[in-house]
Parts: sequence; structure tokens; C-alpha cells
Amino acid sequence: MTKRHIAIFDLDETLTKKGTWGRFVTGTLRGKPLKWIPFFISTVFSQILYMLKFGPREHVKENMMRWTLSGRSRAELEKLAADFSDNEVAVGLRIRANDMLEKHRVAGDRIIIASAAVDLIVDPIADRLGIAERVCTKMAYDNKGKLSRKLGGMNCYGVGKLTMVREYLEQDPGFDRAQTHITMYSDSRSDLDIMRWADVGIAVNPSPRLAAVAEQYGFEIQDWDKE
Repeated sequence: MTKRHIAIFDLDETLTKKGTWGRFVTGTLRGKPLKWIPFFISTVFSQILYMLKFGPREHVKENMMRWTLSGRSRAELEKLAADFSDNEVAVGLRIRANDMLEKHRVAGDRIIIASAAVDLIVDPIADRLGIAERVCTKMAYDNKGKLSRKLGGMNCYGVGKLTMVREYLEQDPGFDRAQTHITMYSDSRSDLDIMRWADVGIAVNPSPRLAAVAEQYGFEIQDWDKE
């Protein structure tokens, strides 16, 4: 039986040159100087707690949301995200990102974005890249359509990303891991679990921490900022 091929792409700093989440949320604070101080304090405090292992990583996202996005309507946020995504796809992608996506399309491979970024950002970027399948962190809205202060599910980060991708694929009755060849592209050591689970791990413009272990785990290193 011929194996099916799946290519899974991380988004931030893999397909894009920079992270999306921080730039998006800080961009929503333009013209709101009174929110900068509580936003900065809350974000730094939650980041320190996470680094000291006193709090989960999702609290960092939730504290950033508290001072920037929470309480806004879904329609307003989707408009902001659409504008951000238009610009990101126009000027924010790595030079070879579209070529790599096209390589897998031509080969007939199934393409999935798996990202710790939230669906508010991932979905419109994926739409513009022509990628129908995406696994990412979900946001939640109240019954009035206002954004909640809490995420809508698991943070798609670290081992959580592997868990979410596996659950997503296993919902497909045609998925057979033994008959599927999976390639995972990422820049970050936080994706080590899913890169090791994949048949092939590709370190794209890797962070120093990922580059340090790439040879150990047999990951090829690629530079997507060069033609």
C-alpha cells in the first residue's frame, strides 16, 4: 500500500519571519496609552511565573488578552485580524515559505498548519495561504459575542501540540499512522515532541535551542530566508 504524505507546518517564525501573537495584540493598543502599563506588568508577571514553573503558559496569553482583546466583539476582532493577516502574507513570510507549500501541493500531500497562535490569527492567514486544515489554540466568546478572558481549550504548545494534532488526525476514519509519512517543519525546540513523532523533522531557521539538538535527533536544518 502506498503511504499517504502529510506536511505539518508551524506558523510563527517558521512560515512567518516573526511571531504573530505579540505583534498583533500590541498593535491593538495603538492610541490607548493608559493600557500599556497594566498590559506590560501583567504580561511580564505571568511570563516570570511560567518560567519559574508557578503557572501554565496559557496564562501568559490570557493576561495579554485581558488588556488588549477581551470584551471586544468577534466582528471587530476578525476585522483587525484580517488586516493583520493581509499584511503578514504580503510582507511577513519567509522567502521560501510559499515555495515549500507549493512543493507539497504539487506532490499531492495533505498540508496542515499546527500553531500555538490563536485561531483568530491562524485562520485568516491559513485562508490566504490556501491551507484548509489547521490545528491551533482556540479563543472563546460569551453569549453576546464578546471575547472571553479565558482560552477556549488547550494551548497548542509543546506536548499539547502533539496531543492536539494526533486527536485531530485520529478523527479522520481514513487516517492510518502506519501508512502515513509525516513531515514536521518548525523553528522551535518547543516542537521537539511533535518533530520526534513525525517521520521527518525539519528545523527551519531554527532557534539556538533547536539548532543545538538538531543533529542529535536527525533533523535537517533549512534556511528559508535564502532563495
